[in-house]
Amino acid sequence: MKFYIKTFGCTANFGNSQDAAEALQEMGHTPSPLEEADVVIVNTCAVTQKTERRILRRLRSLQGDRLHIAGCLQVALPESVDSIRCRKRLGMLNRSAAAEIADHYPSADRASSMSTSPRQDLCGIINISEGCTGGCSYCIVRKARGGLVSRQPEDVMEAARKLVHSGCVEIQLAAQDTAAYGMDIGTCLPDLLGMMQTLQGNFMVRIGMMNPDTARLHLAGLIEALRSPRVFKFLHIPLQSGSDRVLKNMGRRYSSRDFLDLVKDLRSSFPDLSINTDIIVGFPGETEGDFLQTQDLIKHVQPDKVNVTRFSRRPGTAAAKLYDMPDRIKKERSRALTRLWLEIAAQRNLRYVGEDLAALVTERGRGHTMKARAANYQGIVVEGDAPLGACIKVKITGSNPFYISGRVENE
Repeated sequence: MKFYIKTFGCTANFGNSQDAAEALQEMGHTPSPLEEADVVIVNTCAVTQKTERRILRRLRSLQGDRLHIAGCLQVALPESVDSIRCRKRLGMLNRSAAAEIADHYPSADRASSMSTSPRQDLCGIINISEGCTGGCSYCIVRKARGGLVSRQPEDVMEAARKLVHSGCVEIQLAAQDTAAYGMDIGTCLPDLLGMMQTLQGNFMVRIGMMNPDTARLHLAGLIEALRSPRVFKFLHIPLQSGSDRVLKNMGRRYSSRDFLDLVKDLRSSFPDLSINTDIIVGFPGETEGDFLQTQDLIKHVQPDKVNVTRFSRRPGTAAAKLYDMPDRIKKERSRALTRLWLEIAAQRNLRYVGEDLAALVTERGRGHTMKARAANYQGIVVEGDAPLGACIKVKITGSNPFYISGRVENE
């Protein structure tokens, strides 16, 4: 069987797809381009209505006997895909779902089925947990993934060993909330990061998204873990709003001051720490004053990236019952906040120009370029001889809000 997987959504979704692809290959099946595939698997996302519409358009274009639908949209809103003709509807995409698909197809020897196409990147994803401990009023993901179920540390370590053995130099730890990892099994994220330091090989770890309230529970251990040269000095901490009133209505379990104090404590230990955050604009009841508080907080924190999302009513959530403000207002606020963070990012990235940065080459870029990551996960487009997996020194010659660029410096 030749299979093709299309993934929408978060890093955790891509981790699910990676696990399923690995399982299918172990069973003797072969990844292939869409045109040649016997089986097409679409791993869906339900986070916003805009994403849902995009996925449904894609599903309609792929519908037929080879299509298999999996993921959050299929689990949380199964009625949304009722009109799509497909071979099978699955739950969350994982190794069990892969086995369910493979049961209907003859397999080949594993050795003959492994893909021989050149790798475009050396990045691997490990989902360290499923679900979360939160109760956000707008979020449909909990309906799809449920409460927190952490993966045993030994299983995470074995997955990491496999990735390193396969040549991966960037290991991304993914979850709905990485800082909540282990709360259900008597361990924690800093302990897991400490275990990963014992692995042999050339690799670095990127910690995935974590909520401010759970991050503060493990702040000391998190700071200690970030001191390791094996861990990127990078964190993704969603704020969602700078207004405490809106945060309360969202069901977020922290205040704007909690977020500010967390960032202050982290940057006091790591001044060059890269921080990404998320903002939802136009949440029901958000006033112009609330939005101005968000803008002021972003100006103060100076994050390296802000993922701006317009509030999207999701069926079955508490926020779906609230008055949804006009799209015009949400668009205006989204554009204003996007302009603000692009200005901040452009200014922050300018500081690298003229510097020599150590970097790890993780992906192939466009044309004759490669993509690399600095110690703080700053993205670098590299010109020149930079083999995948190499540790290089880059002279930074240019920047924009999204990345910096440069050339390889010979030692």
